[in-house]
Amino acid sequence: MRIADWVRHLSEHPGLKRHLTNLDRASEWQSVAYEARPVLFAAAYHSHPRKTLIVTANYERALQWQAKLALCGIQQDLICQLPSGTSALFEDAAPEYVALSDRLGAVRALVEDRPWIVLTTPLAILERSIPKEALLDAFLEVRSGQTIDSDKLLQKLANLGYEPQEPVRVPGQYSRRGGIIDVYPTGHDVPVRIELFGDEVESVRSFDPNSQRSISQLPALSLSPSRETIYTASDAGLADLVLQSAEREATQLEGEASARLEEIIAGDAQALAAHQYFDRLDLYRPLLHPDSGCAIDLLSEEDLLILDEPLELESIAARAEDELDQSLTARAERGEILRSTTNDYLLQPDHLGSFERTISMSSMNGLPTWFAPAQTVEIGASSLESYRGRAEALTSTLANYHKHKFLTVFCTDQPNRAKTVLNQAEIFPLEKVENPFEPG
Repeated sequence: MRIADWVRHLSEHPGLKRHLTNLDRASEWQSVAYEARPVLFAAAYHSHPRKTLIVTANYERALQWQAKLALCGIQQDLICQLPSGTSALFEDAAPEYVALSDRLGAVRALVEDRPWIVLTTPLAILERSIPKEALLDAFLEVRSGQTIDSDKLLQKLANLGYEPQEPVRVPGQYSRRGGIIDVYPTGHDVPVRIELFGDEVESVRSFDPNSQRSISQLPALSLSPSRETIYTASDAGLADLVLQSAEREATQLEGEASARLEEIIAGDAQALAAHQYFDRLDLYRPLLHPDSGCAIDLLSEEDLLILDEPLELESIAARAEDELDQSLTARAERGEILRSTTNDYLLQPDHLGSFERTISMSSMNGLPTWFAPAQTVEIGASSLESYRGRAEALTSTLANYHKHKFLTVFCTDQPNRAKTVLNQAEIFPLEKVENPFEPG
């Protein structure tokens, strides 16, 4: 049986189905081996597709989740990664365009009306982001047949943080050549070309940025900000506030650090006053978006949050918080940035327990104090030992399972190869079972 087929059968298991349909409150799923977690979630998703935010220990494990969910039959174009965007807080550098595009694409997915699965890490999920209202207000759509003012469209792109560049090469860029406007939207793998006939949108199509050849026709292009920090109507006087803070803090520094702070902040204030997008803008997100939350706060009440081993997540989040605190303190003392706290950019680990529809999956069977589930489910899924190169041990184990009338299911995407190997071990599985949960 192929893995995806088995997972769909699993979603119909009477005992599991009872838990899968009761996800309206916080739940703790105990004794869940790591290998079983993507499978169980995939079964829940097949039973009831819904937008889900999954928090796991690190990027490598998030990639493993992504690969396993695809094997379990979940549509790959509905799975995306939410990476961290905190690099600008640790050092001054140009944006990492691919990571920034992936992050903004995932942020957008969290407010779209589709059953997205967003995979992330403790640092990335707790990082303060653009508020939901500001994000929704910034959405822009261009459709074929629509009448538009091309100059106003270009101004809107600039307001969303897109930068003029000919030709467009990375997400967050746009260009204009006569009646053609090229845009590389954040969250997309390729740029999009808008062809105008006068003021009418004649076509919208994706294209290869290297060959410039069209890939596919699109009915519409939906654009979201190319930056996670954007200007709003409420930022008047921000530049003066920043300059006053720099003047005050410079008196507390010595020598080069004091002069450096005044010089750097003067340049930042000038860009802020002109509403220019620049590399250090994320440092001022607490001032531009003082009420911002994190990715969890973008979820609607019908969505789902999965915590993959919450005790481990708490430890990783606390360590990330310490590292950011040390970096912010050191940079302020060197006169590179204004003084700030980690909470200006990062929410506390207990915010992971703030969402009502949350499932904890754990093999430790321990929980942080900030997570209080309304129900506990004993899954009882444990890891098997490896049988690589040990055919006799595998045969003995399966014979013991058969003796005790256990149902044994072989799931693989190489069924013919698996059948050959099992036959060599004198194991002859049924090729198809209509309902593996019926007795006999």
